[in-house]
Amino acid sequence: MQSNSIYQCPICPRHYKRREHLKRHRSSHTSERPHRCPQCDARFQRADVLRRHLQTCLERRGSRGVTTRRRACDRCVRQKKACDLQQPCDRCAQQTVECCYSIGVDVTASEERITPASLGNAELAPAPPAPETTLAMTFRWPDFDADNPVVNSGEYDAMALSDPNMLDNASPSWQDLIAMVSEGPPGPDNTSFQFLDKMTSNTGLAYSFDCGTPEQRAQVLSTLEREVEIEYGASSSSETLVTSESPLVDGLSLNWLNDPLSLKTHQILHFIKDVVMVKPRNSSVTLDWSSSLQQSCLQFFSPANLRKYLGLYWAIWHPNVNFIHRPSFDSTSAKPTVLAAMTLLGACMSPETSDNEDARMWFNCVEELVFTDEDFNSDFTSAASCPTLHRNIVQALQAAYMVCLYQNWEGSDASKRRIRRCRFASLVSTARDVDLTTVKHAKYSEQTRYQFEWKDFATREELIRVLIWIFLLDTAFVLFNNLPPRMVIKEMKIHMAVPDACFQASTADDCYEQIKRLLPANSQYWNISFCNAFRSLFQENLAMNLRYDIAALGPLNLFALTSAIHSQIFQYRSNSWGTVRLLAPIRNALDNWRAIWELSVTSLPPKLSPHVDRADDDGYYNTQIIMHQPERMWRRVGFCRYCPEYWLLANLMVSQLTELCMSGSQPRNELERLDDEPLDSILKKYDETSMQQANDMILSFQRWQVFSC
Repeated sequence: MQSNSIYQCPICPRHYKRREHLKRHRSSHTSERPHRCPQCDARFQRADVLRRHLQTCLERRGSRGVTTRRRACDRCVRQKKACDLQQPCDRCAQQTVECCYSIGVDVTASEERITPASLGNAELAPAPPAPETTLAMTFRWPDFDADNPVVNSGEYDAMALSDPNMLDNASPSWQDLIAMVSEGPPGPDNTSFQFLDKMTSNTGLAYSFDCGTPEQRAQVLSTLEREVEIEYGASSSSETLVTSESPLVDGLSLNWLNDPLSLKTHQILHFIKDVVMVKPRNSSVTLDWSSSLQQSCLQFFSPANLRKYLGLYWAIWHPNVNFIHRPSFDSTSAKPTVLAAMTLLGACMSPETSDNEDARMWFNCVEELVFTDEDFNSDFTSAASCPTLHRNIVQALQAAYMVCLYQNWEGSDASKRRIRRCRFASLVSTARDVDLTTVKHAKYSEQTRYQFEWKDFATREELIRVLIWIFLLDTAFVLFNNLPPRMVIKEMKIHMAVPDACFQASTADDCYEQIKRLLPANSQYWNISFCNAFRSLFQENLAMNLRYDIAALGPLNLFALTSAIHSQIFQYRSNSWGTVRLLAPIRNALDNWRAIWELSVTSLPPKLSPHVDRADDDGYYNTQIIMHQPERMWRRVGFCRYCPEYWLLANLMVSQLTELCMSGSQPRNELERLDDEPLDSILKKYDETSMQQANDMILSFQRWQVFSC
């Protein structure tokens, strides 16, 4: 963007001449409070407000003294390490993580060290999530048998249990992000909600999900930029693609004419121009079209940037939501809507602040573009009857889902409410139009190689996975925003997702062989739907063969099943009147899910796991493989591996609900009881935009679990 250009807020009509001013203004559109006082744990939106608060806070705390002395910071307490009680302590400073004390340290000993001036800008900036939350997870099953030998669980890359000592020597290189191998069974004191705490307390997709540290993402970005420079040459970098020396032909630089992605750049520009110039009623788009805005659009969605941001999408984000078939995906033939949404998500993964801010400018435009797309609003009966002919509909669903993601985690509070209350409802309605009862695979294992249609398989599996992820986003709104579910489990009569080895196979021959090996004709996979698999969890004694069949389906399906349990718990919290008997089926589901998960991480030998990256030289699956290039990183398992935390949270919820029911006294007047009791027995507010309520619940359960052990 030229130096004399005006930075316009994509949410309101305000304009600014400097990017940092626009960034500071954007905080007024959100309820997030990233700046925290290290003394009293109060949170603020602006750093200058925190500085003023610190002056009075230190004086106030110094005058009254502190009766309880903390011997270590919170992180050293969790890791059981020695702490020097500095602010920050030496261990946290070495790891460049936030250092805080939930119980105040002795002010007389630390007053000279902690002052507003000594904190500086680095202390007032939003702290990044701790690296251990992106590299490892500590988790303990209640009453888990520690003597039971556990085979390396890396075949699903699932629990990623590692020694806390390993974190002190962790390398900041991005290879650490993709290794993620477990070191053994969990220790007896490693009970935590590290991922869920991070997800509900941080802002942004990169800091909330399994996307690595900024240093790791910076190394991935550096590799991708070198590849783009090699392809375009030094003279065709993203900064010089649109200049006064490069004449434009129909809005495109002459440097792009031979680029196969130039057509996609032109299509995206044309569609965005339409939604900006012809705004529907109550449109969220506030931009006004001009020559400078057109040049900004061309620069952001230039072919070079498309390649860079798509590379970040595949390497960093795709493992977290893996519903696009990477081997058959062609950016030159993909719908412009899905390409634009992938580009924005990739830009959100960038460690460069300028990339993040430039992406936010186009959030609302791409949202309007996606939800007014003809394929998304088309009148169709069943996309599963001939999925190859309806691939555009599948991509329309994928694009709409990605818009919901980046707006809900990166957008303003108004955007989050609009997505949660309006856009997601449209997405669910469009998904229902597919006819969920017909979204199933053909029995490929009974077909010959010449009968097997790889593209047909890929489109069906993409449709199955995007429907599963829509259901998972629905349960995420239930769990984190206390919003009643929009999808019904009984309507999820689709097939489960196939093992990742089948979905990630790079050729049709390889895919066919993986299906024959992992899903033979006698496999229960062909006869079971998501609804039936979930219903089977409510049995008191689930057959062992069925447990093995469900365990072999991998972390995505197990994550979906444990999320469905949360949907049932919400129904109990909101609609039941304290009957303990209604919790018995949910307890059965929790017990069965735990047994299935233990089978999934102990039964399959690591070299035969269908859910990790495959070593091409020997044809086996190896959890120790290190992928040295970003184009291989898309194969790893994302945040689904943290689904035991979702199980633990559900288990603690049921335990608390049981105690509330057992300890509750019967009032004299039942009608008065209905009026006086809270709306919800755990969360107090419905449809809450901020996740602070959910984070407080998670932390309270964390403390409750520790005290009850």
